Amino acid sequence: MAIPQPAHTFTGTEPGGESLVAWLNKVRLFHDIHKEPGAIDSIAALMSPLEFTTGTTLLKEGAEGSEAFFLMSGKVKVLKSIAGKEAFPVALLDAKDHPFFGEAALLQNDVRSATIRCESDGRCLVLQRRDFEIFCHDHPNWALPIIRKIGCVILERLHHANNDIGLLYNALVSEVKG
Repeated sequence: MAIPQPAHTFTGTEPGGESLVAWLNKVRLFHDIHKEPGAIDSIAALMSPLEFTTGTTLLKEGAEGSEAFFLMSGKVKVLKSIAGKEAFPVALLDAKDHPFFGEAALLQNDVRSATIRCESDGRCLVLQRRDFEIFCHDHPNWALPIIRKIGCVILERLHHANNDIGLLYNALVSEVKG
């Protein structure tokens, strides 16, 4: 199955005057394939740009999603709510770090674990699961390292969450003991 051509075009350069491929080469998710001829070009062809303004919610905690986002410019805040209470910030992502979020949705329908709210105007690239599945089918040797990297990212986030639970538990026990 051939990779579909995007319904959009990118300018020759992206933030900082880089080509889109050069920018994607810096995204951690693609580090293991960036030296493979044509690999980054193929994944780039599947992505669509999304412009956003300050205050826009890109992902809503609890909502289903089927796409991953790659932050090209701007800043977004990661918000988490506990027991239905008001969401609190847990991270601020800056495009200069080439962050991505929503990557689990590339593997299966994902119930979003956090809300992502834009702190500035900016731009993302969006990769839909159906397009990633075509990429995986057509290029299994390139897909496997990406899928492994998604697994590693998810495990890292799980480890951080487990550490946070331990800290909260210890603080609660300390408070109860007085």
